Formats: sequence, C-alpha cells, structure tokens
Amino acid sequence: MYHVIRELPDGTTALYAWFAAMHTRVDVLLKAADVAPLMPTVHDIRQLIGEIETAGNRFDPTSQLAMLNRNGQMTFAHPEGHLYRMITQCLRFHALTLGLFDITVSSRAHSPHTIDLVHVTADAIYFDEPTVSLDLCGFIKGYALDQIKPVLAAHGIADAIVNMGNSSVLAMGRVPGNFTGCLTTSGNDTATRRHIVNPITGRWVEGRRQVSVRTQGGAEGEVLATSVLLADDSQLLQLKRNFQIEDINYQ
Repeated sequence: MYHVIRELPDGTTALYAWFAAMHTRVDVLLKAADVAPLMPTVHDIRQLIGEIETAGNRFDPTSQLAMLNRNGQMTFAHPEGHLYRMITQCLRFHALTLGLFDITVSSRAHSPHTIDLVHVTADAIYFDEPTVSLDLCGFIKGYALDQIKPVLAAHGIADAIVNMGNSSVLAMGRVPGNFTGCLTTSGNDTATRRHIVNPITGRWVEGRRQVSVRTQGGAEGEVLATSVLLADDSQLLQLKRNFQIEDINYQ
C-alpha cells in the first residue's frame, strides 16, 4: 500500500493512500485533526475490503461464493457474515428493481425466473438446480462502501473520500466539490465494450452508454446504476418510486 501524509493550512492532517483490491484500484483520502487515526483507519479499510472480497469474489476458487456456486448450498454458522448479508440484500433489490438487477444472470440457461431457484433460510443458502450461479460483481463494491462507513466512524474520521475504480465513490464530510453520499457509474465506456446484459430480455447493452446515480447508500447506488441503464420509461418511473435517487446523469 502506498500513502502520502500532509499537514494542511488549517492545522489538520490529510492522508492519501491507494492499493489494489477487487480487480481495481482503491483510492482513500482521509482528513483528521491529527495524524494518529489516519494509518489505522486505512489499514482497517483495506482489511475489511479483503474480507468482503474473500467472501464474494466468484473468480477466486477459494472464496465462499465460489464454493457456494460449486456446491449449490452453504450453511452459515454466523449468518451476519458478508456473503449471507450480500445475497440477502441482492434478493430484496431484485424485487425492488422489477428484476433489472439479477445476480443469477451468469447462470447457464438463465431466464427471468432463475432467481426463484435461490433460497435463503435462517442459516443457509441453497439452489434448486446445479445450473444456478451467482455473480456479485455489480454489487460488491457498493456493499463495501456501506461497510466502510462504520470503520470511519469508529476512528472518528468525518471527512473522507473512498474511490473504488472510479465507478463507486463514497464522500463524507467536508470534501472537494461539496458532495456527500455515494456516486456510482455503470455502462460501457467505449463503443466496443459489451459486458452488461438485460436479465429480462437477454440483450446486451451495446455502444458507448453510461449512467451515474447519486444516492446515500453504496449498495443502492450499485444496484440503481445498472438498473437505470437498463430501464425503459415505465420501469424508470417505478425505480424512482422504490428508491431515493438524488440525481441521475446520462452520458
């Protein structure tokens, strides 16, 4: 992890740190009255992100999610763990987005009803069919931003920016631009990129198209950025009813 610490003209101290995680670069900017809490805070943030990645990175064969996808079932001794919470939240968001957000979209023979094959009990998650596979890539960074907020509070950090790959950003307190909350971007940044599929129609998002949404929650932001990108006019109207979207920017 690389970092720079500077004293500011107002007598406070700022730390800028960056490291690789979740297949991207994470940039952290913190400000405090003195230097003491800065490095412990960024170390705790990095450790937390690592724990979330270990739980929900489907590309890591040793992760909990990879094991769940292989076995089709998993029992949780501590259901408050990251994977259980992420999947539970994702199922709720699937309903609130009218099916536009769907973590089963990478499953073999996917259909809009594949999500119904995923079941969550008080201490377990299981699939009805071996073809089901879960993908949290469009959610995990936003979830991480939400989990970072209590870490900042525990260290007494009120002014902070956490940027995960320039697509999921948390801003708190007095920061440049006077923006607070979460800013999330989804879409194709080039005319040839194609990586988002509509789980209802099965069609890929074509061409250079991006949507940014501003919300208070990181998980909501991740869910909404993709859902707004895919939504038609009537679906967008319902999304605005179901969520508190502070701003939408089409690019």
